[in-house]
Order: sequence, then C-alpha cells, then structure tokens
Amino acid sequence: MNRRKQVEQFAKMAAYMLGRRPDEFGLVPDDSGYVAIKEFIKAVSELEGWRHIRVSHVTEIPLMLDRPPVETDNERIRAADRSLLPRPLPCPDPPRLLYVCVSLKSYPIVATDGIRPTFYPRVISTPDADLARQWGKRRDNNPVNLVIQTALAVEKGLRFDRLGENIFLSDAIPPGCFTGPPLPKETVTEKKEKKVDAIDQYIRQSQAGSFFLTPPSHAPPSKFSRKDKDASWKQNKKRLRRDKKQFWPDDEKG
Repeated sequence: MNRRKQVEQFAKMAAYMLGRRPDEFGLVPDDSGYVAIKEFIKAVSELEGWRHIRVSHVTEIPLMLDRPPVETDNERIRAADRSLLPRPLPCPDPPRLLYVCVSLKSYPIVATDGIRPTFYPRVISTPDADLARQWGKRRDNNPVNLVIQTALAVEKGLRFDRLGENIFLSDAIPPGCFTGPPLPKETVTEKKEKKVDAIDQYIRQSQAGSFFLTPPSHAPPSKFSRKDKDASWKQNKKRLRRDKKQFWPDDEKG
C-alpha cells in the first residue's frame, strides 16, 4: 500500500471518529466540533493497527489530500462534515449505574470532595465499565473505577446529558453519590510523618561521632557526692606524705 492510500484510510477513520461516533472512543467535541489532537491520538492508539499514529500523521492529512475529511486548527482537530455529529441532549432518566475512572493519586481527594471535571469541562461517565477503564488508562496505568448511583445524584439536583450511546455528561458528582474501593492505607498525613521521620534520621546521622560541650539535661547524677570527693582528696594527701617520708628521708632531717 502506497503512502497516499495509508493517509486516505487514516483520514477516513478520523472523520468517522470525530464526525459520527466520538462517544464510541471516549471523545467529547466542543461546541465547534473540535477535539484536542493529543486526546484524539490517545484514542486512536488504542485501536489495533493504528498504535503507531503520532501528531505528524495528523498534520500530514491536509498536505497529502486535496479534499481532506478533517480540519486542523493548531492543536485541535474536527471532522469537515459534522452533519451527523451527535450533540449532548438532556437525559432525565439515565442508567441506574454509570462508571468513571480516576487516577490512583487523586482518589483520596475525590473520595472526600467528589468527582470533578479534569481534562474536559464536564465529568464523562459511561454505562460500560470496561470502556470506563479503557478511557481511564489514558491518564493512569492503574486507574480507580468508581460507580455512580445516578438516582442519588438526581435527587440532589444533578442533571445528566447524553452524548451518543456511550457517554453521559454531568457538571460534578458529589460525595455520597458514588462508590469505590477502600482508600489506600497510606494517607496524606502518613506521608507527612514519613517526611518528618526522614529529617530526624538525617539529623541523627549528621551528628554521629560529634559531642556536645554541655551535657544533656537528662544525664544521670554523679555516683559520688561532694562529701565523698573531699574525703577521698584528704586520704590521697596523707598517702603522699607517707610516701615522701619513706622515699626521701633526708629531706626530713634537713
């Protein structure tokens, strides 16, 4: 297959993804139909036979084709024909359960503050748990899968919009409206304590082999009292006198 034919096939697939079924690939076009090229490439790289696609392949489309089916604008891409592009529509009766994945690092915060938009203006969820995990791996190799209880969310006044068949959009999901696995044992507080312990360890190591001029306040009391020291000094003085008489008798005579 020549190079031009390969570009045509890639452009045709891109037009389908961006102009007909973006929800099938976890993509949410903006009001003008654009998607970030980086997000588009992440979706394409999940497809068998297209994992080699890079930004250069996207920029090559308008250079190789006379009437390209996609349009690029700096770091964005969209389908040239958007007549069949699905638009978000209100969904008053969403599926009972929706799934969304978050990164393992952000999960403790999400569990406390709720699910909030990150890379898109709204939270993206899907009724397919496998799709949610696949899309979540674009951010984290081991994402945390959360289950949204839509009935609880609707009771709290949340609104869901449906995009195509696979995507449901919401402004946020508050705590209590979703479930997830137990939080990791290592919390933020424990991490801070570990840092403090590391600092203490460094101080101890840096002081190894050194000594203090002032003895520590918790030093044990001396074994001998002052009275014992005075008595010992007097005994030593008497002994020195006896030794002097024994070894230098001439001095006594003189």
